Amino acid sequence: MADTMTIPANLAAKAKEKGWPDDLVEQALASGAGADQIIGYMDQGVTADQARGFLAAQAGGGPELSDELKAAADLAQWPYELLQQALAAGAAASDLMNFMSMGVTADQAREFMAQGGPPQLDLSWMQVPTEWNTRARPTKHGLTLEAINIGKYGEIPDVWPYHTEMPRGAIPIPGVESMGYSIFEKQEVWADNCAALYEEAIQRRWRPATDVPWATIEPLPDDVERAICQICTHISEKEQLEADVLGRWEPDISYGYHEVKLYLATTIFENARAVEVFRKRALSNGGGLGIQSPGWGFRSIVDARNFTEMLTIQMVLQDSLTLAQYQYLEKYAKNPAEQYIAAHAMQDKARHVAYAISHIKYVMMHRADRRDEIMRYLDKGEGMMLQDDKRDPATKAAFAIYFGGGKANINEGLQIYNQMRRRAVEQYLARLKWATIERADRLDPGLKKYIKD
Repeated sequence: MADTMTIPANLAAKAKEKGWPDDLVEQALASGAGADQIIGYMDQGVTADQARGFLAAQAGGGPELSDELKAAADLAQWPYELLQQALAAGAAASDLMNFMSMGVTADQAREFMAQGGPPQLDLSWMQVPTEWNTRARPTKHGLTLEAINIGKYGEIPDVWPYHTEMPRGAIPIPGVESMGYSIFEKQEVWADNCAALYEEAIQRRWRPATDVPWATIEPLPDDVERAICQICTHISEKEQLEADVLGRWEPDISYGYHEVKLYLATTIFENARAVEVFRKRALSNGGGLGIQSPGWGFRSIVDARNFTEMLTIQMVLQDSLTLAQYQYLEKYAKNPAEQYIAAHAMQDKARHVAYAISHIKYVMMHRADRRDEIMRYLDKGEGMMLQDDKRDPATKAAFAIYFGGGKANINEGLQIYNQMRRRAVEQYLARLKWATIERADRLDPGLKKYIKD
């Protein structure tokens, strides 16, 4: 049969190129293999000797099988002739042992061999028009996010056109499904300091469980302990809310602004750490958690309809008050543990405020038409926050008792509380002014009273 078999011209040319003699090609055709299949074997590097061995195995001969290989074949229910075919085709006995131990069936092995072994690799991905030989160099602060923003990788577009998880600077491919992102404009999320804030957050991380000197907390008068426990309850509640709100917005931001996404991830972690550490303080000295807040101020954050609105109310307005609270808690701390907690929570919160106010300034520099819009967000946020002041006497009284050192000194404590609120308002106005927003004349009367003098 082989004497009369005609070899197709393309197969004959490929056989000559790969060094397969005509009689071997005729034998392969006689075994039932198609011309394209044989060419595929040749292109994959199957030698003439390997092909002869494979064909011999098909005919009933083939390599000898070790006792170990036979035992594994019996266990996996692989026929011996299948092993001989695989060995003749160039497979290693160790590989066959691995395949059988992994549960590959005989039928799967036959299908794999019928397809000519591993598919040809498509290396076209190596030809994409990337900026090859672009080398990021470490700065004195290390290989930071800013240090790798070079060439096209540092080009942050005003509008990100892709709805997928493609990293900025990568090459898009057609047909990838949308991932549902809804924020594609730089002016809606960007702040020029977000990359630096991310690096700082990573470098200044701390661990409440072991870094706080918990052993320095000694018994406090009952009223002072109740006061700090109520303060811890209040702070834990609002830090948890901020983590939840940011966690909802994070998935909406597209991958063109990964610096923002990375920084917000650290912010969520820092909020969670604040929840942890203030809850631990409430439960570490024989006290416990107090009563919850009315939540009026929280509603204005949860109800925000765009990212800038949320940042304006949460991180510019609300966090300005929280930052002042941490400053005064450090100043009037009753022990080194409380001082450490307040100081480190203050560092974290200062970064949150710095990102938000830098974002507001970026918006003002690029979208001045949004000025009155942001003013209205602040109107709403201030009004709702002051509703909490009216309906939450516990928090104010707790700060006053803690600052004064007891209920007997509550009047002195109230004076310190008013100083804290004054500082919060003054810092809030100063930050807005830096962002080119003059707010003093439009400030809610409930806040304006703290700075009348």
